[in-house]
Amino acid sequence: MSHSKVRPTHLNRSAVIYVRQSSPQAVEQHTEGRRRQYQLVERAQQLGWKAAECVVIDDDQGISGAQSHNRPGYQRLISMLALREVGIVLGLEVSRLARNSLDWYQLLELAAAFDVLIADEDGIYDPGEFNDRLLLGLKGTISEVELYQIRCRMVRGRLNKAGRGEFALSLPVGMDWNPAMNKPRLAVDQSVRHALDLVFHTFSQLRSIRGVLYYLREANLELPYQRVHRGLGRQIGWRRPSYDALYSILTNPVYAGVYCYGRRERRVDPITKAVHVRKRARSEWEVFLPDHHAGYLTLAEFEENQHVLEDNRHRYPQSQGASGRGPALLQGLVFCQHCGHKMRIRYSKGTPYYVCDTAHRRYGDPICNRASAQRVDALVEELFLTVVNAETLELSMTYDQKLRQEAQGMDKIWQEKLQRLEYEANLARRRYELVDPENRLVAHTLETEWNEHLVALEEAKRAYAAQRSTAYELQSTLEQMRHITAHLGEYWYADSLSMEDRKDLLRCVVEQVFLESRGKVIHAQVNWYGGAITDLDVPKYLFSAPHIYHRIRDLAVTHTDTEIATALNQEGKKTVKGRPWTARRVMDFRRSNAIPSGFTTSTEFRIPDSGHVTSAEAATQLGVSQSTIQKWCRLGVLSGKKDSTQSSLWIYWTDDVVGRLGGGATPDPRMVSVRSLCASQGKHPDEVLAWALAHGHTIYRLRRGSTLRFFILPGESSVPL
Repeated sequence: MSHSKVRPTHLNRSAVIYVRQSSPQAVEQHTEGRRRQYQLVERAQQLGWKAAECVVIDDDQGISGAQSHNRPGYQRLISMLALREVGIVLGLEVSRLARNSLDWYQLLELAAAFDVLIADEDGIYDPGEFNDRLLLGLKGTISEVELYQIRCRMVRGRLNKAGRGEFALSLPVGMDWNPAMNKPRLAVDQSVRHALDLVFHTFSQLRSIRGVLYYLREANLELPYQRVHRGLGRQIGWRRPSYDALYSILTNPVYAGVYCYGRRERRVDPITKAVHVRKRARSEWEVFLPDHHAGYLTLAEFEENQHVLEDNRHRYPQSQGASGRGPALLQGLVFCQHCGHKMRIRYSKGTPYYVCDTAHRRYGDPICNRASAQRVDALVEELFLTVVNAETLELSMTYDQKLRQEAQGMDKIWQEKLQRLEYEANLARRRYELVDPENRLVAHTLETEWNEHLVALEEAKRAYAAQRSTAYELQSTLEQMRHITAHLGEYWYADSLSMEDRKDLLRCVVEQVFLESRGKVIHAQVNWYGGAITDLDVPKYLFSAPHIYHRIRDLAVTHTDTEIATALNQEGKKTVKGRPWTARRVMDFRRSNAIPSGFTTSTEFRIPDSGHVTSAEAATQLGVSQSTIQKWCRLGVLSGKKDSTQSSLWIYWTDDVVGRLGGGATPDPRMVSVRSLCASQGKHPDEVLAWALAHGHTIYRLRRGSTLRFFILPGESSVPL
């Protein structure tokens, strides 16, 4: 049967039958469609081609027609067209050849240029003719639209099902899909669940993936992973832990009971055909269902883990580093409060300093921060010895109990591993025993597998025994720890304890130290492991012991310089030159070290709201002269204290004092005027006031006309007026 469009020039070339099905499932199950495509060979013979000239291209079985770069059969067809070897191309329908306009119109251009016919079940077309070209173009467009509609229906249906949390996702190891409940569930294998529980628990303690990795490696533990075999489903395997595996576990929200869909976006480069996968932000996820199923940790714990990982990533350039040699006790722990950079150690005439000079070295900017290492170390060292005391023993014993519990959990994981390996060895033995002994080819293979399982079991037993021999045991008794804590200062300053040991001990409790320059004082913020923060003020120009500085700073809040000197002398403390303290020496020490006080006239170092004001300030607020304030203080109407260094009288100042003596008090019928008492008793006002205060009466000043006069309010249990 000939056709009017088939000419001898076409018959002199080959007839290509292109066979393709879109998926492996279609190849296996839709056999009728494959049979119909192969029957196109008969049609080519009916059109006049000999059987030897019919070429079947079926290299693209199970490959989608959406692209052409991954279809070797299609590439072969294009090459044959360009070499003028093809007279006609036959396909069951246009969608078998191409599913996108780019590939389809490329095929049409080549067919028109080299006079190649295109045929499907509906007819034969000549791409060189306008009408046929128009019809083929419409068919190609419809084929592309059909693919788009199919994809949209599948995507929307999948998204709709995922919105209910019922779309079966590819789950990580430790999570299985429960078809009865249409949601994930924890793995049925107890050893897998215990291994993942250990990972999450250890990370909550160490707060570092690298730390978890070292912990698992030292314990010689393995992590589970999934082996996917086609036709066999998922199988659990075990291998040594890696950083990538731990990161994948800790960042997967499925473990926190979250059902999420659309975490990644897949794009194909139209030029290079490379596939690019981009992780989407949380706000871009298409489905996010918290508390969807049971997990290994809560969503709050998962979010905290992500915050820790993000913080670790930003802090990595500022890590502590190793505690190397050198006299600086806080090496690697000191950071600049101004810019956040780590402060390096620099030496000036052999004296170490913590210096923040990153911008200075890179851009020539001024040095950002600088502090004496000796002064900062001395104060932090004293703080450390104060914190580590007998009260911390209870915490130590609690931590020891936690370590024992962790050791028990680790031992349980080892027992499960040995049980699993023993089961596999027994299974291999049973397989070997069931085989016919005469069938040596199979028997030899099964015997080899049995031996391999036995070797793995023995190696695991030896590793378990070695791990148990090095298991954690508390080396010191409670009495020994109490003795060491009570004499910690002696051990700390002993020559037998090296500087490296001191640094390591300090790093057990101190995480970071931030330094901030504040005039003559360096403000130190000590961050302890566990979240506690302690603030210290380190003087820049300190020429005495650190405890003297702190003692004077504490006393200066409520004591005058004279009282401070008296207190220091009573405590047996001397100046740096071994002299007793005087009010003048205390004042000089405060000024040189920028220690604020509640009893100084300097506004720069004056502590506000100390409860005392100068006599001049009291006189201004009460509207009297300063000499009157001094007289009232002698009589007892006001109370205060004298500072010999500044020749100042400090008045105890409260709201009650202002209310009684400022003239704003409410009159009481029981009040008696001091003037009337002076007239009736023939005494001076000062004598009356002194007598009233001595017998427990209260003195008031009330306004009478344009003046303020003294009144006495009798006390309940005092001598009547």
